[in-house]
Amino acid sequence: NVFVPNPNSSNVIDLFSDVNTGDWFLDYVQYAYDKGIMKGVGNYRFAPNEPLTRAQIAQILYAQAGSPAVSGEMKFTDVAQGSWYYNAVLWASQNGIVTGYANGMFRPNTNITREQLVTMLYRYAKASGKDVSVGEDTNILSYADAFTVSGYAVSALQWACGAGIISGTGDGSTLTPQGEAARAQAATVLMRFCEQDH
Repeated sequence: NVFVPNPNSSNVIDLFSDVNTGDWFLDYVQYAYDKGIMKGVGNYRFAPNEPLTRAQIAQILYAQAGSPAVSGEMKFTDVAQGSWYYNAVLWASQNGIVTGYANGMFRPNTNITREQLVTMLYRYAKASGKDVSVGEDTNILSYADAFTVSGYAVSALQWACGAGIISGTGDGSTLTPQGEAARAQAATVLMRFCEQDH
């Protein structure tokens, strides 16, 4: 079947060739699209199963914050002025949501891991004045790979698990912190986060 987009529709099934009735992520993608926090990647594709990049999550959280005006100096040497993610990364950096790497780089096109995604969301929640105390003391040791979580991400993962924002992978027994986060997974996490009464 040849996909024929309907640009007059607000239904993601009509807008993206790779989002279909019955997909587990349909409601999450629809929510993220309706809220204006996630869009397609071009050519009528949402790319639900493709990995999310660091630039994309910065842009998503920036959109979630209402895309406020930014000014000041960019501290990352690999984020060029005029790039589609420049304002988002500058905003995220100034608000402590992203910190970059020790060599002064942000690595915008690097695929984001599940623990990085949750950590950025956790920092965004705190920067937004949301109460993150609920869940921060969650015991994640029941997950088989809890000891593989990076030190910087422990509090964020405890919060996300306790608040019901993420759940285990596979049969539910692992967190897979270093696994790449797909765009559909990001839409899921964002909907759960936004729907929480923080």
